[in-house]
Order: sequence, then C-alpha cells, then structure tokens
Amino acid sequence: MKRGWFGPKAFGWGASPASWEGWAATAVMILAMIGAGLLIDPADGALAWSARGLIIAVYLAVVAFTYRSDARTSL
Repeated sequence: MKRGWFGPKAFGWGASPASWEGWAATAVMILAMIGAGLLIDPADGALAWSARGLIIAVYLAVVAFTYRSDARTSL
C-alpha cells in the first residue's frame, strides 16, 4: 500500500480520512451503526451494545492498519 487511508488531523489529535478509501471506510462504519440501530431490538441492551462495540473496534483496527503519518488530509 503506497498511500495511507488515514492521516493526522490538521488540528488536534486523531486521524482523518486522507483518501477515498478512508472516506469509504468511514461511510461503511456509519451505515453499519445505523443498520445495527434499526435491526437490533433496543430492549436487548447487551446485544445492541456488543454490536456497536464490535463495529467501532473493527473501524479502529482499519484506521490503525491503514494510518500513515505522512498522508495528507484536507482542511
């Protein structure tokens, strides 16, 4: 992989999408969170929190594995 999907934010701490792949991964994570919210019964709290936690963990793993400190992010 030549280019990182995520790079350092322009201001503050954290990562920001630096390519279309990073934006696509972010969009997939948002859609997965919305889908989990619509498909999982809110009365089953443990399942709902576990699903959200799994989605966030997978997204953070993608960010960690595709992060490059020299990737340029737009303001």
